[in-house]
Order: sequence, then structure tokens, then C-alpha cells
Amino acid sequence: VVIIGGTFLFGKWLCFLYCYIGMMLGSILAFYLGRLLGKPFVNWLAGDESKVDALLKKIKTKQNVVLFFMFLLPFFPDDLLCSVCGILTMRFSSFLLMQIITRATSILATILFMSGEFIPYSGWGIPILILLGIMAIIAFILSYRYSEKIEKWFMSILNKLNFKKKE
Repeated sequence: VVIIGGTFLFGKWLCFLYCYIGMMLGSILAFYLGRLLGKPFVNWLAGDESKVDALLKKIKTKQNVVLFFMFLLPFFPDDLLCSVCGILTMRFSSFLLMQIITRATSILATILFMSGEFIPYSGWGIPILILLGIMAIIAFILSYRYSEKIEKWFMSILNKLNFKKKE
């Protein structure tokens, strides 16, 4: 809603810039709040410890790949996920790279697809939007299934960028 409103108020590119800066700052803050205040803070943010425990159980062995797609897709609570990343053993550099990619992608996708200018909400646009939704679900399922290979690929990119794995 904020991105769509920002598009009408500021135009596409200023909206992208403002939203990207705001989301990156908010994500980093939420990550460090999780890191500094720990699981009690994340439980409070989620409103229920069982929600956090269930989320941690789901992402336990495949955290980078699963979290990447959770950040990319619009129906997950990003602020909570950022705080959860803070209580994981995830390196800040991995988290930051994930945010740089997924935030830019999700903001651009929202600006382009949800404004109704690129793909209309009527006629030929409806089947295209349905197809895009199906493709997103398939991508999530495949990424979960092949997460170990994707994780190795992701780590090889980080290693090429000289980020060292946290022991």
C-alpha cells in the first residue's frame, strides 16, 4: 500500500528510492534489535513464542534459501523475519546481501506489476497475474526442495565477495 501510494505521490523512481532506503534501514534495525535483545524480544514482536518456535523449526536447516524467498514473496511478515535473522547464527553480511537483492526486487515488482500500468487488472492481465502467482509458488517449492544446492551456490557468491563464513 505504501509503495503504491508513494508511486502516485512521488513517481516510480523517487518512490523506489524512498522505499528502498526506508526498508533497508528498518531491516537493519530489526536485525540488530533481534541480535541485541534476543529471543524474548522476537517472541514479544511475534506476540506468541510458539509462532517463533514454529518459524525457527521450519527454517532450521535451510535458513538462507528459505528466508531469501520469504523476503522476496509479499505474504510474510518481513519485520519479524529480520528480527528472527538476528537471533540466528546468520552473518550480518549474508543478511545484508539478502536484503539488498530481495528488497529492490520486491519494490520494483510492486511498482511495475501492482500499479496496473504494466499488467492491467482486467482482460489479459488477470491470467498473467495468476500465472505469476503460480510461478512464485512453484519457485518457493523448488527452492525448498533444492535448498542445499542453492545454499552452496549462495555461499560461493559470498566467498567470491570475500565474506568469510561464521564458525
